[in-house]
Amino acid sequence: MKESTKVLLGLIIFYLVLFVPFLGEANLFDWDEINFAEAAREILVTGDWLNVQIGYDPFWEKPPLFIWIQACSMKIFGVNAFAARFPNVIIGAITLSLLFRLAFKRYGIKVAITTVLVYTASITPHLYFKSGIIDPLFNLFIFLAVFQLVRSIESKAKNAFFLSGIFLGLAILTKGPAALLIVGLTGLAYQVIYRVHFYSIRQLLGLLIGLLFFPGLWFGAQIIESGSFWFLKEFIVYQIELFQEPVASHGQPFYYHAVVLLVLCLPLTIIALPGLFKTISFSGDRTFNRWMKVLFWVVLILFSLVTTKIVHYSSMCYIPLAFIAGVYINHDTLKNWQRVLIALVSFIVFSGIAALSFLLNNTEIKLDLISMIKDPFISGQLAMEVHWSYLIPVISIIAILSAIILFFRKDKAALIQYFTLNTLLLTVLFTLLVPTIDSVTQRSWIMQLKQYEKKEMAHFTVGFKSYAHQFYTQVPQNQKLEEQKFKVLETLNKESLFDLNRADRKTFESLLRYRVLHKTNMPVSFSYKAGNSPMPEDAQKLQKVFVGNGYQVYERKP
Repeated sequence: MKESTKVLLGLIIFYLVLFVPFLGEANLFDWDEINFAEAAREILVTGDWLNVQIGYDPFWEKPPLFIWIQACSMKIFGVNAFAARFPNVIIGAITLSLLFRLAFKRYGIKVAITTVLVYTASITPHLYFKSGIIDPLFNLFIFLAVFQLVRSIESKAKNAFFLSGIFLGLAILTKGPAALLIVGLTGLAYQVIYRVHFYSIRQLLGLLIGLLFFPGLWFGAQIIESGSFWFLKEFIVYQIELFQEPVASHGQPFYYHAVVLLVLCLPLTIIALPGLFKTISFSGDRTFNRWMKVLFWVVLILFSLVTTKIVHYSSMCYIPLAFIAGVYINHDTLKNWQRVLIALVSFIVFSGIAALSFLLNNTEIKLDLISMIKDPFISGQLAMEVHWSYLIPVISIIAILSAIILFFRKDKAALIQYFTLNTLLLTVLFTLLVPTIDSVTQRSWIMQLKQYEKKEMAHFTVGFKSYAHQFYTQVPQNQKLEEQKFKVLETLNKESLFDLNRADRKTFESLLRYRVLHKTNMPVSFSYKAGNSPMPEDAQKLQKVFVGNGYQVYERKP
């Protein structure tokens, strides 16, 4: 076995040992984790692998590839948080292997090791491989699509554009047409900035054929099966809305993603910063280095302009940052300003975590905090009796000290030690912190929902959007509820759910809730978010059965 293969195998075993245990310790979080998991669960319930559904209704917001993978995982491990998150652990192992192999081929074993470790030692890149969200798979396909374009220039590979299209099509089938925008803008920016014309009409045609292959199969089958273009139309409209207006109150300032990458991607972005502004590369890799820089800036600028801003939208930046950082710290030493910035940001982030855990363990201080907070929902969450492990501030202090020690040590061995220690610290910290956050924000409410598991009930939320009441009740298909849906459609003069546009959906949901309450005696539960909106008068007549995590649950038994 080659030495590089042994090193890679060791790194992957190290990764799996840290990332697999306690993966399902915390419940899935709304929205992004739970809605994908719920769609995967409903695939298993209905046996319908073609149409993505939520609440057994058509769900147009996301295509199915990642949801299919989650459904396969649930088939093996059961319907639970572990199964929903496990695919990203495997996707993480594939991503890290790819980082290692490409860095090793271009720069040698030291850069390969550093590239992998700086990735796992950074906060949000580390956390995302333990999550149940789509982005790690989406980012992997985007990178592979871009890398094939690099191959087309470096080795003149004839199949590179076709393969780029294949990976681009898989990215679209994972999350949507944002993939086409990212890769297209990256190619255009590379051509304009470096004045390199790297494609022909024939190559673009090959890319287009590859691009259409997998999405064409699925969208085509979906259109044939449904007999309409409803899903495709609603899917495209939703994607456009994400760019035009904030969805789910995720509007943030222009500089949002720059701050997220600098602070929450610690230390990756700080280490890579010099390489983003000047050429630092070894011989023979100038093209690759340029593409990585262009990819980073395109993603950052694009999602800074997009109105809807969510933390993981800029996560595509992590992969090019890892390569740039890996090359930089093996080519040059960290500047003093980088060492100061790493120590400063470490102090801000980890001292904040330590202080929060300490304060919330002190009953008197917590009560004072609650009395100062005007939002009843946040007050209700902080009021939960939750013990924050005293190891959390200890680990946070060690993380701060390791960053300070890095400031004084100038040798490159110190960086590898720092990355390895940070990876271990983040693993332990998230193992303690994420379940605690789960307990503060939702666990008691979810335990209440689990009491309804697999019972034929109708479940609604009032004044807020959630998927928890569907996934954690594991609600089966309810024939009585389906009958009420058809009656509501008749009221709206519609023949099926495919006839409803996005505006109609809100009216439909409101009428369905009203009908279930007033025209049936079905058992029903209402989850209400304190302070979010006035409780509907009709729901106030129901029996309040739960208060906790800032939520209230009202129930009507048959």
